Amino acid sequence: MFYKKAGDDFGTGSGAGSYINRIEYLLIAVMGLYFPACVSPPPAFGNLTDNVKDWRDEIIYQVMIDRFADSDSSNDYNVNLSDPSAYHGGDWKGLISKLDYLQTLGITAIWISPVVRNVEEDAGFSSYHGYWAQDLTRTNPHFGDISALKELVDDAHARGIKVILDIVTNHVGQVFFYDINKNGVPDEFFIGQGGKIIPIGQEGDTSDLVRVTEWDPDFNINGIQAWTSLGPSGEAPVVFVHDPSIDRVPPYPPPLDKAYAYNRKGRVTVWTKPQVCGCESWGCPWNNKCRREQEVLGDFPGGLKDLDTTRQDVRNALFWSYSRWVDIADFDAFRIDTLKHVEPEFFDDFCHRMRQHLAARGKHNFFMFGEAFDGDDNLLGSYTKGQGVDSVFYFSQYYTVFRGALMGDGQRTCEIERLHCRRLGCISDPCGEGGAIASVYGDQGKTGGVTDGDTGDPLNSRQVAVNFISNHDVGRLLFFMPGTWSETTKRKTLHLALAYMMTEDGIPCLYYGVEQEFSGGNDPANRETMWDPASYTKQVWKDGRWQDARRTYDSDQDGLDDTVWLPFDTGNPTFKFIQKLIRIRKDHEALRRGNFTVRWSTRTADGPDKGIFAFERTYHDQTMLIVMNLSLKGESETRSNAVSMSVNFSPGQVLTDLLDPGSMFTVTDKGCEAGNGCLDVKVPARGIRILSLE
Repeated sequence: MFYKKAGDDFGTGSGAGSYINRIEYLLIAVMGLYFPACVSPPPAFGNLTDNVKDWRDEIIYQVMIDRFADSDSSNDYNVNLSDPSAYHGGDWKGLISKLDYLQTLGITAIWISPVVRNVEEDAGFSSYHGYWAQDLTRTNPHFGDISALKELVDDAHARGIKVILDIVTNHVGQVFFYDINKNGVPDEFFIGQGGKIIPIGQEGDTSDLVRVTEWDPDFNINGIQAWTSLGPSGEAPVVFVHDPSIDRVPPYPPPLDKAYAYNRKGRVTVWTKPQVCGCESWGCPWNNKCRREQEVLGDFPGGLKDLDTTRQDVRNALFWSYSRWVDIADFDAFRIDTLKHVEPEFFDDFCHRMRQHLAARGKHNFFMFGEAFDGDDNLLGSYTKGQGVDSVFYFSQYYTVFRGALMGDGQRTCEIERLHCRRLGCISDPCGEGGAIASVYGDQGKTGGVTDGDTGDPLNSRQVAVNFISNHDVGRLLFFMPGTWSETTKRKTLHLALAYMMTEDGIPCLYYGVEQEFSGGNDPANRETMWDPASYTKQVWKDGRWQDARRTYDSDQDGLDDTVWLPFDTGNPTFKFIQKLIRIRKDHEALRRGNFTVRWSTRTADGPDKGIFAFERTYHDQTMLIVMNLSLKGESETRSNAVSMSVNFSPGQVLTDLLDPGSMFTVTDKGCEAGNGCLDVKVPARGIRILSLE
């Protein structure tokens, strides 16, 4: 039996809601519904709504709540706008106040930060991001109470905007330490002169000096071991801390407050020291047994404690907690954090049960997609099989295209085609360096999973990859562009990336601030404060030194950047360009739901087609042709050695560039294989054409 202490409810901690929740917890405990392997669904809190016809129609916008908008001063405690590691004051009411802004941009779905109560701070850093969970049943008071959260979702739904909840099933915050020296307090110390901590039975004479931190010790497959002056002393005790002043108290719900709910093997080290797994300096292969043991069983660096998600009682607690948030607030999807750190079998259990539960409540097409922060399609694809997540973030594309090809000068665009082969499958290697390429992604939809808006057929992971050019874990795309590039080239490259993401297959996901051309580097610089004028400055050389100056842009196309860039600016060129791309995507079903066929890629860095990558999107009787030029050095065309590009259009048809309606191209029957339509399209450096029969 378990109880919630008085005053702890799903929000404010007082009033009728508190009474109802205490009764509910008691009933669940008495009836034995929480602990058995087959948990009964959480009680209903209200009607759930069906808001999605086809997830491929959606435009996702990721919001880091603390950094987006602040409209509720009552929760502005421990706030320091000048400290990038502190809370800045953003909240759910702030996001509500900016729904007009998002609707103007064209957004149809918002992915928000985790909503649960966190450990307030750790080692001088605050939990403004939301990934240090302490109580999975209560709201983060910095963001608001349950009524504010429900108001956000209801207001979004009234505008046709879906809301995606970010959840964490891998770990909780730094809520306990390993008492390695068994003195009952968390220490950081050195052991030397024969005291190196190694597995029992493998001791040897050594005088190595080893640094030990009991909050975050290095990984040990045998579990973190205690050590005293006399030598090994068994498994290190786990000590939960009780410090309510920073919410560092045992996690909730049970059994997350028990040591047995955790793997207790210490911090992942293989990423920075691949030699611990016998790997080369560049790192371990994705399926290296030692690496995967660390990633799945180890604590996330920084002391985030890894849950033993093979235990059914732990699985039940996570299912119960997160299904209840949907029951209460009517979310439309989950974004699942740290996917690759949990065994795939967990998601077969969690996702399948979630779909069953929500279908019984009347909610269908509930989308669950995960973050496997890795560039290897084999690892990403391994999580798309079975009954687990519907899809994953397309990290391999992020590295291959956005951090790879776009940072170069148009060499070998066949690598982009090869990337898609690993997802979709190809009968031959587009780079001419091998045979057929089999897809490593799941080709079966999930039972009760997301479906095609026309046919109702299941959509598989190959069809609903989530595409992004930046997010809260990686620096902004502008940050990685070479300093030798002009501002014009940088903007063209950003626009090319956005246009590619909006026209390829899958679901586009924008990171807040990209429309304001934010250019911050890696965490925390990539988590700018949207309402702070300081986020809209640039460095200029003036009076013999670098100084901050307000950014400006050319609003009237007179060649002068004389319009001051304001917070939440809707007139700047990138906001306008994204707005136009979204409008084009919404107006053309083929760009949202069509299949993906590559029409041209290159194997060399030379020739008239240097940097060209072209593909078609076809849905029913509508076909769109997209031609992009990754070259920095000038115009390129879809032609090489007197051979033009074959297309799925008939000779005589005229295609118009939707981004530049004055540019039109006529399909011919000359210059390509007999019986095909041929097209020679010229594209300026770092340009893209979206071609359509209109």
